[in-house]
This record gives sequence, C-alpha cells and structure tokens, in this order.
Amino acid sequence: MDELAAYLHKRRIIMMSIVALLATIAIIVSYNFHITASTHFGGKYNKTFIYALIIYKLIELPILYYLLLHRHLRALRKTLDHEEILLKLRKHSKLLLFLIPQGNTIFGIIAYKLSGSILYFLLFSSIAIITLYLIKPNKFKLY
Repeated sequence: MDELAAYLHKRRIIMMSIVALLATIAIIVSYNFHITASTHFGGKYNKTFIYALIIYKLIELPILYYLLLHRHLRALRKTLDHEEILLKLRKHSKLLLFLIPQGNTIFGIIAYKLSGSILYFLLFSSIAIITLYLIKPNKFKLY
C-alpha cells in the first residue's frame, strides 16, 4: 500500500507541475498574441456558456472522485481481498489524475477562446491544481 501511495503522490506532483507549466505557457502566449472573443451567435451567449462550463466542472470533479477513487477506498475497508481492489484502485486513480488536468485544460482553452481573456484559462488551471492538491494519496497508507 505504501508503494501505491508513493507512486500516486509522485504522479500527482507531476500533474500539478504540468498544469502550472501550461498556465505559464498560456500567459506567455496571451502577452505575445491577441486572441479575440468568439463571435458565434453574435457573442451573446459566450459568458453564459463559460459560466455553464465552470458549474459543470465543479459538479463533475466530485463525481469523478467518488467513482474513480472513493468507492474503492470504501471497498478496501470492507473486504479482505485487497489485491483485486488495489489493482482497480491503481488503474482508476491514474485515470483520475490524468482526467483532472486534461479536462480542465480543454475547458480552459474553450473559455479562453470564447472570452478572449486569459483569466478564465487560469481559473480552470487553478481548479485543476486545487483538486489535485485535495486528493491525498497518503490516506491510502491507512489501509
């Protein structure tokens, strides 16, 4: 179990650094190039769509956490067959630690294109970093 916790901690740090690197690149790009806001439908629904993306992401992340990580931790407490659950836990936690930066980066790019402001990309990047920070692989050591 300690090996899994150490592996996931290392992976979490790598994903946090990737998100920070992408945010830095986005800031550099925003200073060198001017991105104009999208004008689909006259630009009338851009802010509404961006806010819907933010709300969607804030709802999706706890659901992903539960489906990919928390339920396996609960199963570890209840059963004695730890090998099968540990394999699922390792696979699903790797998936979770990949999906958080990937999804927030894509949503940040969409929000950046819709608004023309780098602040929305940085908002999604900060949501990813905070979420990755809140997932603590060290609690796996308790099982």
